[in-house]
Amino acid sequence: MTDIRQDLTKATGALRGFAMEASYVAIGVGVLGFQKAQARRQELANAAARARQGGCPPGSLAGGREQVRKRAKDFDATVAQVVHVIDSTLEPVVRRLPQPVQAVVQQAREARDELRAQVFGTAA
Repeated sequence: MTDIRQDLTKATGALRGFAMEASYVAIGVGVLGFQKAQARRQELANAAARARQGGCPPGSLAGGREQVRKRAKDFDATVAQVVHVIDSTLEPVVRRLPQPVQAVVQQAREARDELRAQVFGTAA
């Protein structure tokens, strides 16, 4: 009986470690994506300011704006794929967690989706 409890304790510890590592990866990917988006936004703002100072008419940036929109959309699609992979990988683990912890995970997912919608201006 003691061996089963020790094995269960070890398995629980390993599962907890796996869940923590997976959450660290998910948070890291989110932070890196957000930082990359902010850096791109800053670069675009600087380019627009330089163009205005150089006397370029506002319409001349239309092609650049469209290109930025396309790249942001592509990046959002990449983020969506990463989110899907992380969610599908963690789903079996999350289902085994106690109900209060599952509620916290769901709140974290909702916050992540809301942040993504704010950054990319789309529904997640």
